[in-house]
Amino acid sequence: MGLRTAIAGARAALLFALFAGCSGTQFLQQKCPTPPDPKAAAEVPAPSAAYQVACPDVLEVTFADRPEWDAVAVVDVDGRLPLVSPGNPRVEGHTLEEIRADLARLAECAPERVSVALAAPRSGRVVVYGPVRGKARTVPYQGPEPVIDFLKRVGGLPPGSKLNQVYVIRPNVAAAARPQVFRVNVPAVLVDDDQRTNVPLQPDDQVYVGETRQSSLSRLMPDWLGTAYRRMTGLLPDDWWPFAKVLKPSDNVPGTSQPFLKRAQ
Repeated sequence: MGLRTAIAGARAALLFALFAGCSGTQFLQQKCPTPPDPKAAAEVPAPSAAYQVACPDVLEVTFADRPEWDAVAVVDVDGRLPLVSPGNPRVEGHTLEEIRADLARLAECAPERVSVALAAPRSGRVVVYGPVRGKARTVPYQGPEPVIDFLKRVGGLPPGSKLNQVYVIRPNVAAAARPQVFRVNVPAVLVDDDQRTNVPLQPDDQVYVGETRQSSLSRLMPDWLGTAYRRMTGLLPDDWWPFAKVLKPSDNVPGTSQPFLKRAQ
């Protein structure tokens, strides 16, 4: 009984720390490191196997035995893939694997001899609102990706995110239904591996990420002061500073093994 109580107390302390200032910032830096180029990470095609193609997605098709048929084509408004050969099958609403099987049937070859890849997802989008300067981000939809996996991939949980204020808003306009709101229990997903609230995304979903007081306060400051404040509170990466550069290992401080930063000359 004492061990259970101790474990429960430790977990409660950890969750409390995640909601409080710098501890939450350090947790996010460890669990959800921001990619070097969030925009590029969001646009690189990495679709789920369940991704359903639609107009105007761009597909790259190759035929191992007929290289002259290879093509990069945009799904047309009628839902077909306009290929000269071996035909223009209807692909809207189909997965990449289903499209490959259809093309193999038209080409009269084994599916293994055909390759179909999503060159550019353009048919759906996900809008992300979070603790970043500027407007909301529009990210190409790439299939029913769990929301936390999605946010980690595109850098949607930067330092300054409030982990108990993450929501998925589903407008349901196309379905002519009422909007739905899903609350995401980020600590449960990342700490306990409890995936019950890790909602798979759908096209046109909106993801809202709350902002800590430190991050909100930095928005009210002038750029030069806000940048320094964000750096001191851990809202910027440790290896960033205006006009800074990383020294070579030979320039390390005596008695340390880590490079440090100095202002560029």
